[in-house]
Amino acid sequence: MATLIAKCSMEMDCPKEVVVWNYYDHEHVVGTHYKYYSEFRILAERDDWCLVERFYKLPIINLRASSLGFMYMESPHLIRSIQHGKLGLVLDQEIQLDDLGPDRCRVTCTYRMDLPGPKRLLQPLFERVITRWFHDTWVEDAPMRVRRWKVWKLGFRDFRGLDYVNQKTAKTAGAGEHRPHPVRLPVPKTPESLPGSGYKRPFDESVEVGY
Repeated sequence: MATLIAKCSMEMDCPKEVVVWNYYDHEHVVGTHYKYYSEFRILAERDDWCLVERFYKLPIINLRASSLGFMYMESPHLIRSIQHGKLGLVLDQEIQLDDLGPDRCRVTCTYRMDLPGPKRLLQPLFERVITRWFHDTWVEDAPMRVRRWKVWKLGFRDFRGLDYVNQKTAKTAGAGEHRPHPVRLPVPKTPESLPGSGYKRPFDESVEVGY
């Protein structure tokens, strides 16, 4: 067996708590990441852990696949995601979150997978697929994270929006000042149209669907 490893790291203009929200916001994947994800179903979720079935297409090799993923907070700075594929392969992902200040953080993802075969042949392809996946989803997630941080500082609340906008009143005192973003898990989501049916991508192709 060959142990394949890939590591990707980027910085974000938002606190790490917003990134945690983003990783646990399963609902956005079939919209924001519609190029890769087609469907997901939350099988179990409580506090800081979840068990999710996802259906997606891998970049470069264009392989359609699915996996059963268990994700949990190992610490305030580390998310673990263990994904078990239908072929018996397991992808172990560590998401390290480091503060770089009140409005900035670094995200470092380390991926590991055991595969039968010579590592010298499999490692380059593994790194290419993972790096492309990380980069493409990062580009799609980053604007959403930044927008959330901006409106959060204005007083935004999930499924309620901005109170002073809803009530058509003057902007509330202190809006725009630093407002710490809490980690509240599980993340609220839109109820499934049929309980237990999951969430599917609304369109096969689109310029942008999601947040």
